[in-house]
Amino acid sequence: MLGSILSRDIQQRLKQSHARISAKAEDLIADYEKSVKAKGDFNILLKMSVSLRIPPLSLCRIILVKKYHTKSRQEVSEMIRNPDLITDSLLGANVGYCLYNENMEGPITDTIRRCIGEEYEVKLKQMARDMGMVFHDEGDLRRTGYDKTPDLKLAIPCLFRGRVINWIESKASFGDMESHQKYVKDQLISYGNRFGGGMVIYWFGYLDMIADCAENGNLITVIDKFPKPAEFEFLKFNIPEKCRQESHR
Repeated sequence: MLGSILSRDIQQRLKQSHARISAKAEDLIADYEKSVKAKGDFNILLKMSVSLRIPPLSLCRIILVKKYHTKSRQEVSEMIRNPDLITDSLLGANVGYCLYNENMEGPITDTIRRCIGEEYEVKLKQMARDMGMVFHDEGDLRRTGYDKTPDLKLAIPCLFRGRVINWIESKASFGDMESHQKYVKDQLISYGNRFGGGMVIYWFGYLDMIADCAENGNLITVIDKFPKPAEFEFLKFNIPEKCRQESHR
């Protein structure tokens, strides 16, 4: 939870300072080259990022975009993923050192986040099965032609604290107001409009205010753990005695 909160805070701070730091790209390159001549170390960019209070790969990107201005952004991104592509070997070593010491962004961090997200999706499915729920997952829904899909679409809706639940979305992160509003706009409201009310689980907690924010309307319920059996109400089907007897034959 703390890691998720810290990541959000750093992303927000970077948005506010990125333009100002990017404007000093030439000075940053000059400072880097001066340090290279004096020491020739492979951790120069990492130390610079600490002093600037920005993620190491953000600094690498700013410097590479300026130094290799003829390269496209896609090519610069490929340099960051594979520093051996950088013709300046010492600069490549510095970028590589930043890459393997980065814990807020970049390909390694993205892979870790994706794995955590998939881990909690598996956890959600298992909990839903243990609860006796019948559902379709993202793969099932995409095969039937849906583009934006929740993690679980319940085949039979249920009630949670008196609210109808048709779908469940898993978020392996901490829910703050900015990220929640973005999720609502990009994903959750479309699930609500298409399937009806549902719930989103922020496994690492959330700010209390997002549970009651206006954007949720009557379609989105916010929680931080999978509900207990007593909190759900499921449809009960009255099967005629004759049908029961036939089913046992």
